[in-house]
Amino acid sequence: MLAGRAVINAGPLVALSLAGRLDLLPALFSEFWIPQRVFDEVTVAGMGRPGAETLAGARWAAHVRSSAEADPLLVAELDPGEAAVITLARSLAPCLAIIDEKRGRKIAHSIYGLPVKGTAGLFVEAHRRGLLAEELRDTLLDLKSAGYFLSDTVIDAACAAAHSH
Repeated sequence: MLAGRAVINAGPLVALSLAGRLDLLPALFSEFWIPQRVFDEVTVAGMGRPGAETLAGARWAAHVRSSAEADPLLVAELDPGEAAVITLARSLAPCLAIIDEKRGRKIAHSIYGLPVKGTAGLFVEAHRRGLLAEELRDTLLDLKSAGYFLSDTVIDAACAAAHSH
């Protein structure tokens, strides 16, 4: 079961947008937050790129939240968006950190004790709750063909996890 609260990084936001499934965030979480830095990264720096236009809508602005200054360790080790996700998730604990990048996930979980999920994990949970009309593998393969990086190993593991419950 996922935490009721989540903080999401740029990669998973773009992936959900590419898949046309940003609606999964309010369906899966009672509260979800996008750090201001991540929001800016996707909507301003990413202008014209997938997800930017959808996320620039007022509906998403209500979920944008500033986070405290990140721990210097995080700033040194991770990109600014991941550091902001972990910092905000820590301040909202219990809270899930939604990060795709392996290093960010590892630091969030092993150093800060945060539960973590990636894009594939969100789709697995959506599948388990009956929120996906299509097969999970098809959804993930569509995302991959749209240009989002998902390894075959991740896709296979997600499909196995979805069917193990």
